[in-house]
Amino acid sequence: MKIYKLLSFLAVVCLFNSCSKDLITDPQNTGTLNADNQLKSQHLPLSIAIVSDIHYLDASLMKNDAANGKAFQDYLAFDPKLIEYSIPIFEKVVSDLRKEKPDILLIPGDLTKDGEKLSHLAVAKILHKLSREGIKVFVIPGNHDVNNPESVGYNGPTSFPAETVSAGRFAAIYDEFGYRNAKYCDPNSLSYICQPNDKVWILGIDACKYEENTDKAIVSGRIKPETMSWIKDKMKKAKKEKVTVLAMMHHGIMEHYVGQNDLDPGYVVDDWKTTAEELMAMGIQVVFTGHYHANDVTEYNWDNKTLYDVETGSLVTAPCPYRLLTLCGDKLNISTVHVESIPPFGSAFVAYSNQFLLCCNPNSLSIIF
Repeated sequence: MKIYKLLSFLAVVCLFNSCSKDLITDPQNTGTLNADNQLKSQHLPLSIAIVSDIHYLDASLMKNDAANGKAFQDYLAFDPKLIEYSIPIFEKVVSDLRKEKPDILLIPGDLTKDGEKLSHLAVAKILHKLSREGIKVFVIPGNHDVNNPESVGYNGPTSFPAETVSAGRFAAIYDEFGYRNAKYCDPNSLSYICQPNDKVWILGIDACKYEENTDKAIVSGRIKPETMSWIKDKMKKAKKEKVTVLAMMHHGIMEHYVGQNDLDPGYVVDDWKTTAEELMAMGIQVVFTGHYHANDVTEYNWDNKTLYDVETGSLVTAPCPYRLLTLCGDKLNISTVHVESIPPFGSAFVAYSNQFLLCCNPNSLSIIF
Protein backbone atom coordinates (compact mmCIF):
# COMPACT_ATOMS: atom_id res chain seq x y z
CA MET A 1 0.00 0.00 0.00
CA LYS A 2 1.27 3.46 -0.88
CA ILE A 3 -0.23 6.33 1.11
CA TYR A 4 0.12 9.86 -0.27
CA LYS A 5 -0.83 12.86 1.87
CA LEU A 6 -2.17 15.79 -0.17
CA LEU A 7 -2.08 19.36 0.95
CA SER A 8 -5.49 20.99 0.72
CA PHE A 9 -8.43 19.33 -0.91
CA LEU A 10 -7.30 15.72 -0.48
CA ALA A 11 -5.46 14.65 2.63
CA VAL A 12 -4.56 11.12 1.61
CA VAL A 13 -4.23 9.14 -1.60
CA CYS A 14 -3.92 5.39 -1.08
CA LEU A 15 -2.53 3.57 -4.10
CA PHE A 16 -3.05 -0.19 -4.12
CA ASN A 17 -0.92 -2.16 -6.58
CA SER A 18 -0.86 -5.91 -6.90
CA CYS A 19 2.93 -6.13 -6.59
CA SER A 20 3.82 -3.48 -4.03
CA LYS A 21 3.45 -2.86 -0.31
CA ASP A 22 5.41 0.38 -0.06
CA LEU A 23 4.60 3.19 2.34
CA ILE A 24 5.26 6.71 1.11
CA THR A 25 4.39 9.70 3.29
CA ASP A 26 4.63 13.43 2.80
CA PRO A 27 8.30 14.18 3.59
CA GLN A 28 7.49 17.76 4.56
CA ASN A 29 4.75 16.64 6.95
CA THR A 30 2.62 19.58 5.83
CA GLY A 31 -0.51 17.74 4.77
CA THR A 32 -3.15 19.20 7.03
CA LEU A 33 -6.69 19.19 5.70
CA ASN A 34 -8.53 22.47 6.04
CA ALA A 35 -11.94 21.73 7.53
CA ASP A 36 -13.53 24.17 5.11
CA ASN A 37 -12.40 22.02 2.20
CA GLN A 38 -13.50 18.64 3.52
CA LEU A 39 -15.81 16.76 1.23
CA LYS A 40 -19.25 16.64 2.82
CA SER A 41 -21.58 15.54 0.09
CA GLN A 42 -24.49 13.16 0.05
CA HIS A 43 -23.10 11.87 -3.26
CA LEU A 44 -19.93 10.47 -1.69
CA PRO A 45 -18.26 8.05 -1.77
CA LEU A 46 -17.61 8.73 -5.44
CA SER A 47 -16.33 5.80 -7.50
CA ILE A 48 -14.15 6.56 -10.52
CA ALA A 49 -12.67 4.38 -13.27
CA ILE A 50 -9.78 5.46 -15.50
CA VAL A 51 -9.16 3.88 -18.89
CA SER A 52 -6.39 5.33 -21.04
CA ASP A 53 -4.82 4.90 -24.48
CA ILE A 54 -7.48 2.58 -25.88
CA HIS A 55 -6.13 2.98 -29.43
CA TYR A 56 -9.31 1.49 -30.86
CA LEU A 57 -9.24 0.58 -34.56
CA ASP A 58 -12.64 -0.01 -36.15
CA ALA A 59 -13.08 -3.46 -37.71
CA SER A 60 -14.02 -1.95 -41.08
CA LEU A 61 -10.47 -0.57 -41.37
CA MET A 62 -8.92 -4.06 -41.29
CA LYS A 63 -9.82 -5.86 -44.54
CA ASN A 64 -8.73 -9.09 -46.21
CA ASP A 65 -6.51 -10.55 -43.50
CA ALA A 66 -4.80 -7.18 -43.08
CA ALA A 67 -3.44 -8.20 -39.66
CA ASN A 68 -0.98 -10.50 -41.42
CA GLY A 69 -0.26 -8.06 -44.24
CA LYS A 70 3.01 -6.24 -44.77
CA ALA A 71 1.69 -2.72 -44.10
CA PHE A 72 0.19 -3.61 -40.72
CA GLN A 73 3.17 -5.73 -39.69
CA ASP A 74 5.54 -2.89 -40.63
CA TYR A 75 3.49 -0.60 -38.39
CA LEU A 76 3.74 -3.04 -35.47
CA ALA A 77 7.50 -3.34 -35.94
CA PHE A 78 7.74 0.43 -35.52
CA ASP A 79 5.08 0.85 -32.81
CA PRO A 80 4.14 -2.46 -31.13
CA LYS A 81 0.63 -2.37 -29.74
CA LEU A 82 -2.13 -4.96 -29.50
CA ILE A 83 -4.14 -3.01 -32.09
CA GLU A 84 -5.47 -6.19 -33.69
CA TYR A 85 -7.27 -6.93 -30.42
CA SER A 86 -8.21 -3.36 -29.45
CA ILE A 87 -11.91 -4.13 -29.96
CA PRO A 88 -12.25 -7.21 -27.70
CA ILE A 89 -9.95 -5.61 -25.08
CA PHE A 90 -12.07 -2.47 -24.90
CA GLU A 91 -15.31 -4.43 -24.96
CA LYS A 92 -14.04 -6.57 -22.08
CA VAL A 93 -13.26 -3.48 -20.00
CA VAL A 94 -16.65 -1.93 -20.80
CA SER A 95 -18.35 -5.19 -19.80
CA ASP A 96 -16.44 -5.18 -16.51
CA LEU A 97 -17.33 -1.54 -15.85
CA ARG A 98 -21.02 -2.22 -16.49
CA LYS A 99 -20.80 -4.71 -13.64
CA GLU A 100 -18.61 -2.49 -11.46
CA LYS A 101 -20.87 0.54 -12.09
CA PRO A 102 -18.51 3.38 -11.18
CA ASP A 103 -20.05 6.82 -10.91
CA ILE A 104 -17.50 8.25 -13.34
CA LEU A 105 -15.23 7.03 -16.14
CA LEU A 106 -12.27 9.20 -17.12
CA ILE A 107 -10.47 8.63 -20.44
CA PRO A 108 -7.34 10.81 -20.73
CA GLY A 109 -6.79 10.53 -24.46
CA ASP A 110 -5.74 8.33 -27.38
CA LEU A 111 -9.16 6.81 -27.75
CA THR A 112 -8.27 5.70 -31.30
CA LYS A 113 -5.30 4.21 -33.12
CA ASP A 114 -4.66 7.30 -35.23
CA GLY A 115 -7.76 9.48 -35.11
CA GLU A 116 -9.86 7.58 -37.65
CA LYS A 117 -13.38 9.02 -37.80
CA LEU A 118 -14.88 5.52 -37.95
CA SER A 119 -12.95 4.51 -34.85
CA HIS A 120 -14.12 7.59 -32.95
CA LEU A 121 -17.73 6.88 -33.90
CA ALA A 122 -17.38 3.26 -32.76
CA VAL A 123 -15.84 4.27 -29.41
CA ALA A 124 -18.58 6.82 -28.78
CA LYS A 125 -21.24 4.20 -29.55
CA ILE A 126 -19.69 1.80 -27.02
CA LEU A 127 -19.41 4.55 -24.40
CA HIS A 128 -23.14 5.19 -24.79
CA LYS A 129 -23.69 1.76 -23.24
CA LEU A 130 -22.09 3.06 -20.06
CA SER A 131 -23.85 6.42 -20.02
CA ARG A 132 -27.23 4.73 -20.48
CA GLU A 133 -26.57 2.93 -17.21
CA GLY A 134 -25.88 6.14 -15.33
CA ILE A 135 -22.06 6.15 -15.57
CA LYS A 136 -20.79 9.66 -16.32
CA VAL A 137 -18.07 9.46 -18.96
CA PHE A 138 -15.50 12.23 -19.54
CA VAL A 139 -12.94 12.18 -22.36
CA ILE A 140 -10.08 14.39 -23.47
CA PRO A 141 -8.09 14.01 -26.73
CA GLY A 142 -4.64 12.47 -27.00
CA ASN A 143 -1.96 13.16 -29.60
CA HIS A 144 -3.37 10.42 -31.86
CA ASP A 145 -6.98 11.60 -31.88
CA VAL A 146 -7.35 14.87 -33.81
CA ASN A 147 -6.21 16.07 -37.23
CA ASN A 148 -3.94 13.06 -37.58
CA PRO A 149 -2.21 12.80 -40.99
CA GLU A 150 -1.22 9.19 -40.18
CA SER A 151 -4.83 7.99 -40.07
CA VAL A 152 -5.06 4.85 -42.23
CA GLY A 153 -6.91 1.59 -42.71
CA TYR A 154 -5.43 -1.68 -43.93
CA ASN A 155 -6.40 -3.89 -46.86
CA GLY A 156 -4.43 -7.09 -47.27
CA PRO A 157 -0.76 -6.12 -47.59
CA THR A 158 -1.43 -2.40 -48.13
CA SER A 159 -2.76 0.61 -46.26
CA PHE A 160 -5.14 3.34 -47.40
CA PRO A 161 -5.94 6.84 -46.06
CA ALA A 162 -8.76 6.99 -43.52
CA GLU A 163 -10.81 10.07 -42.73
CA THR A 164 -9.76 11.75 -39.49
CA VAL A 165 -11.52 14.40 -37.38
CA SER A 166 -11.04 18.07 -36.57
CA ALA A 167 -11.10 19.43 -33.02
CA GLY A 168 -14.69 20.56 -33.53
CA ARG A 169 -15.73 17.18 -34.84
CA PHE A 170 -14.05 15.45 -31.89
CA ALA A 171 -16.12 17.56 -29.49
CA ALA A 172 -19.27 16.81 -31.48
CA ILE A 173 -18.70 13.04 -31.51
CA TYR A 174 -18.01 13.03 -27.76
CA ASP A 175 -20.62 15.69 -27.04
CA GLU A 176 -22.24 13.53 -24.35
CA PHE A 177 -18.91 12.77 -22.68
CA GLY A 178 -17.85 16.12 -21.28
CA TYR A 179 -18.64 18.83 -23.79
CA ARG A 180 -22.44 19.10 -23.78
CA ASN A 181 -22.82 19.37 -20.02
CA ALA A 182 -19.61 21.25 -19.29
CA LYS A 183 -19.80 23.90 -16.60
CA TYR A 184 -17.05 25.79 -18.42
CA CYS A 185 -15.38 25.34 -21.85
CA ASP A 186 -12.03 26.82 -22.84
CA PRO A 187 -12.40 28.78 -26.11
CA ASN A 188 -8.74 28.13 -26.98
CA SER A 189 -8.63 24.33 -26.72
CA LEU A 190 -10.72 21.25 -26.05
CA SER A 191 -10.31 21.77 -22.30
CA TYR A 192 -13.43 21.89 -20.12
CA ILE A 193 -14.76 21.57 -16.59
CA CYS A 194 -17.68 19.36 -15.56
CA GLN A 195 -19.28 19.06 -12.15
CA PRO A 196 -20.45 15.48 -11.45
CA ASN A 197 -21.62 16.45 -7.95
CA ASP A 198 -21.75 19.46 -5.65
CA LYS A 199 -18.22 19.03 -4.26
CA VAL A 200 -16.17 17.77 -7.23
CA TRP A 201 -15.06 19.28 -10.53
CA ILE A 202 -13.49 17.29 -13.36
CA LEU A 203 -10.94 19.44 -15.22
CA GLY A 204 -10.10 18.01 -18.63
CA ILE A 205 -6.94 19.67 -19.98
CA ASP A 206 -6.22 19.51 -23.70
CA ALA A 207 -2.44 19.75 -24.08
CA CYS A 208 -2.15 18.35 -27.63
CA LYS A 209 -0.54 20.12 -30.61
CA TYR A 210 -2.85 18.86 -33.36
CA GLU A 211 -3.04 22.36 -34.91
CA GLU A 212 0.65 21.99 -35.76
CA ASN A 213 0.44 18.57 -37.41
CA THR A 214 1.82 18.38 -40.96
CA ASP A 215 2.79 15.02 -42.47
CA LYS A 216 3.26 13.47 -38.99
CA ALA A 217 1.30 13.73 -35.77
CA ILE A 218 3.21 15.63 -33.08
CA VAL A 219 3.79 13.47 -30.01
CA SER A 220 4.72 16.19 -27.51
CA GLY A 221 2.30 18.43 -25.65
CA ARG A 222 1.97 21.78 -23.90
CA ILE A 223 -0.68 23.82 -22.17
CA LYS A 224 -1.31 27.00 -24.14
CA PRO A 225 -0.83 30.28 -22.22
CA GLU A 226 -4.45 31.16 -22.96
CA THR A 227 -5.61 27.82 -21.58
CA MET A 228 -3.44 28.25 -18.49
CA SER A 229 -5.06 31.64 -17.87
CA TRP A 230 -8.49 30.04 -18.30
CA ILE A 231 -7.61 27.32 -15.76
CA LYS A 232 -6.32 29.95 -13.31
CA ASP A 233 -9.57 31.89 -13.52
CA LYS A 234 -11.67 28.78 -12.97
CA MET A 235 -9.53 27.58 -10.06
CA LYS A 236 -10.29 30.85 -8.28
CA LYS A 237 -13.97 29.98 -8.62
CA ALA A 238 -13.28 26.44 -7.36
CA LYS A 239 -11.66 27.86 -4.25
CA LYS A 240 -14.63 30.11 -3.59
CA GLU A 241 -17.06 27.22 -4.07
CA LYS A 242 -14.87 24.90 -1.94
CA VAL A 243 -14.83 22.07 -4.45
CA THR A 244 -12.23 19.39 -5.06
CA VAL A 245 -10.72 19.59 -8.56
CA LEU A 246 -9.60 16.34 -10.18
CA ALA A 247 -7.63 17.08 -13.36
CA MET A 248 -6.91 14.79 -16.30
CA MET A 249 -4.59 15.34 -19.23
CA HIS A 250 -3.09 13.05 -21.85
CA HIS A 251 0.56 14.01 -21.42
CA GLY A 252 2.48 13.60 -18.20
CA ILE A 253 2.58 16.72 -16.05
CA MET A 254 6.00 15.71 -14.70
CA GLU A 255 8.83 13.26 -15.29
CA HIS A 256 8.21 9.77 -13.90
CA TYR A 257 11.94 9.10 -13.68
CA VAL A 258 14.95 11.39 -13.68
CA GLY A 259 15.89 12.39 -17.22
CA GLN A 260 12.74 10.99 -18.87
CA ASN A 261 12.33 14.04 -21.08
CA ASP A 262 15.93 13.72 -22.32
CA LEU A 263 15.89 9.95 -22.81
CA ASP A 264 12.38 9.71 -24.25
CA PRO A 265 11.17 13.20 -25.21
CA GLY A 266 7.56 14.05 -25.96
CA TYR A 267 5.77 12.26 -23.14
CA VAL A 268 5.90 15.05 -20.55
CA VAL A 269 4.48 18.50 -21.28
CA ASP A 270 6.92 21.13 -22.49
CA ASP A 271 8.58 23.10 -19.69
CA TRP A 272 7.02 20.70 -17.23
CA LYS A 273 8.46 22.17 -14.03
CA THR A 274 7.11 25.64 -14.72
CA THR A 275 3.79 24.19 -15.88
CA ALA A 276 3.47 21.96 -12.82
CA GLU A 277 4.31 24.83 -10.48
CA GLU A 278 1.70 27.06 -12.11
CA LEU A 279 -0.97 24.39 -11.61
CA MET A 280 0.16 23.82 -8.03
CA ALA A 281 -0.02 27.55 -7.28
CA MET A 282 -3.64 27.45 -8.49
CA GLY A 283 -4.45 24.63 -6.06
CA ILE A 284 -4.37 21.59 -8.33
CA GLN A 285 -2.95 18.58 -6.50
CA VAL A 286 -3.61 15.54 -8.70
CA VAL A 287 -3.59 15.02 -12.46
CA PHE A 288 -4.63 11.73 -14.09
CA THR A 289 -2.54 11.09 -17.21
CA GLY A 290 -1.74 8.45 -19.83
CA HIS A 291 0.39 8.66 -23.00
CA TYR A 292 3.48 6.75 -21.82
CA HIS A 293 1.78 3.33 -21.71
CA ALA A 294 3.02 2.78 -18.18
CA ASN A 295 1.25 2.45 -14.84
CA ASP A 296 2.86 4.71 -12.28
CA VAL A 297 2.38 7.46 -9.69
CA THR A 298 4.93 10.16 -9.07
CA GLU A 299 5.01 13.41 -7.13
CA TYR A 300 6.58 16.85 -7.41
CA ASN A 301 7.19 19.04 -4.37
CA TRP A 302 7.47 22.80 -4.62
CA ASP A 303 6.78 25.74 -2.29
CA ASN A 304 5.39 23.47 0.44
CA LYS A 305 2.95 21.99 -2.08
CA THR A 306 2.75 18.53 -3.65
CA LEU A 307 1.40 17.55 -7.06
CA TYR A 308 0.72 13.92 -8.00
CA ASP A 309 0.74 12.53 -11.53
CA VAL A 310 -1.32 9.33 -11.57
CA GLU A 311 -0.39 7.70 -14.88
CA THR A 312 -2.52 4.86 -16.27
CA GLY A 313 -1.08 2.45 -18.82
CA SER A 314 -2.53 1.60 -22.20
CA LEU A 315 -5.18 -1.04 -22.81
CA VAL A 316 -3.21 -2.26 -25.84
CA THR A 317 0.14 -2.63 -24.07
CA ALA A 318 0.75 -5.47 -21.62
CA PRO A 319 -0.30 -5.79 -18.84
CA CYS A 320 -3.37 -3.91 -20.22
CA PRO A 321 -4.30 -2.01 -17.03
CA TYR A 322 -7.09 0.28 -15.98
CA ARG A 323 -7.79 1.98 -12.67
CA LEU A 324 -10.61 1.91 -10.12
CA LEU A 325 -10.73 4.74 -7.58
CA THR A 326 -12.91 5.67 -4.65
CA LEU A 327 -13.12 9.22 -3.35
CA CYS A 328 -14.50 9.15 0.17
CA GLY A 329 -14.27 12.03 2.59
CA ASP A 330 -10.64 13.14 2.41
CA LYS A 331 -9.27 9.93 0.88
CA LEU A 332 -8.71 8.78 -2.69
CA ASN A 333 -8.15 5.03 -2.93
CA ILE A 334 -6.65 3.80 -6.21
CA SER A 335 -6.42 0.19 -7.37
CA THR A 336 -5.24 -1.33 -10.64
CA VAL A 337 -7.05 -4.00 -12.65
CA HIS A 338 -5.60 -5.90 -15.62
CA VAL A 339 -7.35 -7.39 -18.62
CA GLU A 340 -6.60 -11.09 -18.30
CA SER A 341 -8.99 -12.79 -20.71
CA ILE A 342 -10.39 -11.91 -24.13
CA PRO A 343 -11.50 -13.92 -27.15
CA PRO A 344 -10.00 -15.81 -28.89
CA PHE A 345 -7.34 -16.43 -26.19
CA GLY A 346 -9.34 -16.86 -23.03
CA SER A 347 -7.04 -16.92 -20.01
CA ALA A 348 -4.02 -17.42 -22.30
CA PHE A 349 -4.23 -13.72 -23.21
CA VAL A 350 -1.79 -12.67 -20.47
CA ALA A 351 0.93 -14.97 -21.78
CA TYR A 352 0.21 -13.90 -25.37
CA SER A 353 0.32 -10.16 -24.60
CA ASN A 354 3.61 -10.49 -22.73
CA GLN A 355 5.14 -12.57 -25.50
CA PHE A 356 3.90 -10.09 -28.08
CA LEU A 357 5.99 -7.32 -26.55
CA LEU A 358 9.07 -9.53 -26.36
CA CYS A 359 8.72 -10.58 -30.00
CA CYS A 360 8.18 -7.01 -31.18
CA ASN A 361 11.16 -5.80 -29.12
CA PRO A 362 13.79 -8.54 -29.55
CA ASN A 363 16.61 -6.24 -28.50
CA SER A 364 14.89 -4.86 -25.41
CA LEU A 365 16.31 -5.42 -21.96
CA SER A 366 14.07 -7.52 -19.73
CA ILE A 367 14.22 -6.68 -16.03
CA ILE A 368 12.45 -8.88 -13.50
CA PHE A 369 11.67 -7.32 -10.11
